[in-house]
Amino acid sequence: MPPSLSSATIPWHHAHPVRRPGIDSPTPTLLRVDDIAPVPWRNGGGLTRELLAWPGPSDWIVRISVAEILASGPFSDFPGVDRWFAVLQGGAVRLETRGMGTQELDVERTALYAFPGDAPTHCTALGAATRDFNVMLRRARGRLQQRALDGDAPLHSKAGFIALFAVQAIEVEGDCGTACTLPTMALAWWNNARHEPLSLHARAAAQERGWWLEVDAND
Repeated sequence: MPPSLSSATIPWHHAHPVRRPGIDSPTPTLLRVDDIAPVPWRNGGGLTRELLAWPGPSDWIVRISVAEILASGPFSDFPGVDRWFAVLQGGAVRLETRGMGTQELDVERTALYAFPGDAPTHCTALGAATRDFNVMLRRARGRLQQRALDGDAPLHSKAGFIALFAVQAIEVEGDCGTACTLPTMALAWWNNARHEPLSLHARAAAQERGWWLEVDAND
């Protein structure tokens, strides 16, 4: 059994509180969802745990959060923002986005669902309360590539920001060859300001879900 990230020999940094710009080196920072205090929505329909705003809370290009949807209702409008969404736990939801039609999402879906944050979107809860993964990108300021975990397929990247979110605990191996375990419902991220080439492996079984995110600021 590989060590957890908190006890690994490679320099994993823990962020708490988590909404900080990070470090100026390609060394991963670990964020656990349940370490983050939830913030209730003003309409009472849910809670949000904001994991990260990169490069900083006031001038973010990308934001990553986990929400608990307790009731059906409209999503907030985010002008100039693209969004990605996945159900992590609980019941399914139906998203209705103007210009895109209707999409039902549940825990069986491995791909993130993309939609514009400035298009009116209504979320209908189809049963039990649901916990969901959310990514937002200011499209005028950055470019995002994302992909679902696919076995032990490696990620080779020079992106300025790299992140891996794991729904279930998975084994992660970095350039140094040390294998560590990313805990359940956790985010590891790399602030790769020098755009160094990184090779990262997440060894996931077929039923284990998660997503790689790569973000670069626009020139």
